[in-house]
Amino acid sequence: MKKTYRTALGKHVDIDSLRLANEGTIAIGNMKVNARGDELGPGGEVVRTRNEVMDEYYRLHGSTVNRSPVPASESEQIQTAQVQQEQRTNAPRPRGSAARRVLEDQDGLE
Repeated sequence: MKKTYRTALGKHVDIDSLRLANEGTIAIGNMKVNARGDELGPGGEVVRTRNEVMDEYYRLHGSTVNRSPVPASESEQIQTAQVQQEQRTNAPRPRGSAARRVLEDQDGLE
């Protein structure tokens, strides 16, 4: 089933088919690419495909795998959450003129 969108005037538009139909169109801007992402040369000829561009990028910048630290155990996560909650509840809250100064600093009010 195709996903279609309804415009404000009630017309139905299939964005995916529209995107596929226009992927050879030169994109607006100063990057000299078409809508697909291929690099274009003089006269709108494809110099490098988007796959070649991405392969070169990954070769130069390394892998894009998100290397997050080893997930903490559930008990460690609970302990850190409890410590953060205690820090929030035990933090002094400004009152009166101190609160007004904080608001003035944040908003630039005088």
